[in-house]
Amino acid sequence: MSLRSIARTLIAATAVLWVSQASARAAQVSVTADGHTLVINGLIMEWDHCVAARLLAAHPGIRQARINSPGGVAWAGAYLGRLFGWAGLEAVVPKGAVAESAAGVAVVGAPRRQIAGQVGLHGPWFAHPDQSETSAEMTSVLELGGMPPDRVRRAMETGSNHLYMIDRVAISSFHHHGRPDPAMVQRAAIACGAHS
Repeated sequence: MSLRSIARTLIAATAVLWVSQASARAAQVSVTADGHTLVINGLIMEWDHCVAARLLAAHPGIRQARINSPGGVAWAGAYLGRLFGWAGLEAVVPKGAVAESAAGVAVVGAPRRQIAGQVGLHGPWFAHPDQSETSAEMTSVLELGGMPPDRVRRAMETGSNHLYMIDRVAISSFHHHGRPDPAMVQRAAIACGAHS
């Protein structure tokens, strides 16, 4: 085998590995076969709130969001929390699963929560469109989810290298302050469609 063919093989193998790792890290957002559960697995990327909005608009029978995510883009997690509230979803973090960072914000944004796994929050470190706007949106979603102001403050002050953990007893005591608004889910899906 020539040096050139070895180099081509190594470059091709590296490219395949890089592409497969990148896609394995991105969240998979889907709907279960019965049409009742939105499933989010993996890192929340900047477009995942649009994927969720379109799925929620297309499947109005969805009643639950099952999450296993280490987090991701703060803005998208906060918007997922808004969508969960507008759709009136129950957020479920199964035993052995995590909802951390952006995913934790999404869980708190849901009107009802069933937590058997782990939920953790921290302030934004990679913000879109900017740090202050993302912090304000995250704070708003946490407050709407019924999280007490002192806990919101502590979570938002926690650096990205740590997590402010919320146990299932505490999170079940948070009473959501919003009301379902299916029309907002439809508007979000349309807005996402216009910008994709």
